[in-house]
Amino acid sequence: MGASRSRRLRRGARREAHPDRRPRAPGGAEAPRGLALASAASALAVAALVAGCAGRHEPAPAAASLPRARLPSTAAPLASSPSPDDGDDTLVEPGTWYDPAPMLASLRPDAAALADRSGDLPLYDLDLSYAAGGSAFALTETLWFTEREGLPLDEVVLRLYANAPAAAAHHLPPLRFVSGSCQHDRPCTVSSPSPSVVSARFRRPLRPHGRVVVQVKLVGVLEAIDPSRTTMAGQSLGALQGMLGGAADGGSGDYGALAVGDGITSLGGFYAVVARRRGGDWERADASLGGDLGPDEMSYVRTRAALDPGVALASGGAVVRDEETREEGGGGARRHVTLASAMVREVALVSSPDFSVASAEQGGVRVRSFFASSERAAGERVLDAATHALAVFEKRFGSYPYRTLDVAEAALVGGAGGVEYSGLATVASMFYHPASPASPASPDAALSLLGGAGALPPATVDAMREFVVAHEVAHQWWHGLVGSDSRQAPFVDESLAQYSAMLYFEDRYGAARARAAGDLNVKASYQTMRLLGEPDGPVDRPVAGESAASYAGLVYGKGPYYYAALRKRLGDARFFDVVRRYVAAHRFGFAGPEDFTRLAATSAGPDAPAVWALARRWLREAHGDEDLGKPDLGGLLGNMMGGAHPDASALERMLRSGDGGVAPGAGGLDELLRGLSP
Repeated sequence: MGASRSRRLRRGARREAHPDRRPRAPGGAEAPRGLALASAASALAVAALVAGCAGRHEPAPAAASLPRARLPSTAAPLASSPSPDDGDDTLVEPGTWYDPAPMLASLRPDAAALADRSGDLPLYDLDLSYAAGGSAFALTETLWFTEREGLPLDEVVLRLYANAPAAAAHHLPPLRFVSGSCQHDRPCTVSSPSPSVVSARFRRPLRPHGRVVVQVKLVGVLEAIDPSRTTMAGQSLGALQGMLGGAADGGSGDYGALAVGDGITSLGGFYAVVARRRGGDWERADASLGGDLGPDEMSYVRTRAALDPGVALASGGAVVRDEETREEGGGGARRHVTLASAMVREVALVSSPDFSVASAEQGGVRVRSFFASSERAAGERVLDAATHALAVFEKRFGSYPYRTLDVAEAALVGGAGGVEYSGLATVASMFYHPASPASPASPDAALSLLGGAGALPPATVDAMREFVVAHEVAHQWWHGLVGSDSRQAPFVDESLAQYSAMLYFEDRYGAARARAAGDLNVKASYQTMRLLGEPDGPVDRPVAGESAASYAGLVYGKGPYYYAALRKRLGDARFFDVVRRYVAAHRFGFAGPEDFTRLAATSAGPDAPAVWALARRWLREAHGDEDLGKPDLGGLLGNMMGGAHPDASALERMLRSGDGGVAPGAGGLDELLRGLSP
């Protein structure tokens, strides 16, 4: 969110030496995430959503349409050949550990051939029960964990990332730890020392390369999202208020990914994941809630979900079982769906009894769009954009790894345009709602008086939605297939996903349309940051310490143009050869902040110093006003409204301070926000 990160590119050799910047195992970066933020949409009408072939219509697919596979049981024992006294976990009898082969049903053949089959990647085995539209769920999670750094471990730390925003706000966390244990011959104590941490501490250390099975039971309470927060105006206002809150935090971290709203249940971040390791230590807390909260590590996931019949379910995995049963004692029917997800960073589920599904085939991949039944026109446009984006990116970047790609409407809030997960993208419901007149007392009406989000032309909304869809599909490569450190180096995936969305518009509609899409969805984020009084600065920087405006403006708004400048320097043939080699080199792995530039410099031969100079200019230095243009509120409004805006000069006079930026504490702006606050 999808999805703020890395340290500056200064002294690349030194950065490479830091152990916390290197992957610990064959897979390395997160998934869900990649959040598409609305960088400054709102009353000021300086909104620019940062991102973050119509097919036949059909009900939710039957299980018979996908291959079935037998999966390991959570009751399967851990290795039992060593005695409990010798402490040697490195020897295991054949067949006692999980077998990844059945879960490869979710992968296309070329991806399955490259999948890690060692059993060393974490396996999350999830037993989930919930009711669509309900407020709670229960989860029994079994983690199959292998130590991969070659270090003895006193404990394994798991993170409940969905709890971090609530804990920071002193609210009750949505995920509650119930109990935990280690199975069989590995005695341990499982506890939750803080809301977002679960610790399995061993009575004797887990040996290097040792294995353990940890079971955790959780219950979850889903936030009920007020419909007013999911409109275009409500989202824009939330984004702007976050930017003007004054905290150098980058955002609230809570975008409605684990919630119920607009009749849609979203389960993002609903299970515990292995925490990051930095410098040989577990990461137990988040220095910032901005950017993408979630794992970076590759994993296997088996999900068994018990839900109500008639519910359409979007996910990033292969359905290997789908059946209905009758509850004992005269209870109602329940639907039981088993999903296998191989080589993923994170899985999520989105469901609704009111979902309609439209699908299309693209290059052997089934693309599905899930949307409220009353919003078919928008849902079909989302399918069209996702299908074309998949075709463009496969041609430009290389093969998409999964058999399916789901894109689902979700009731996102706080300025989120979309959130990506492996094999699944969500798109904010504000892009699906048909435009309707606002009541005089609503935020939408007040915003429309300023030419704001409530008055956006349908063509602008359509363009923003299409850009967000392309951005989220691009995340299937950038951070999905090619992992990266989403906390220390967010530009590695987010800037490239933004550039990829511009590339989609170029390949589909031509260069002029691509420039317009970039002005509206990318460059506007940088200029909005400057209008809000934030200085230009390096793109390559960590999430921690960033304001929301700075994160959006630099990572989403400025960084993408590095790739445009590099393409111009190398020429199309060499540039896209670098992109494809970058994907091939880090497929199902982990890329550092200099890896793309290093490949480009190698490809450039004698021109390599110029490539490094270009990276330094765009990623480490401050030339944004020179390269992208000084902020122009009238121009931003014109881009959003499809032409010159009559109120631009009045707004600019109200918002500008003497130095050419916006004074966040200026009375007129504060009064405006107080008046519009729900």
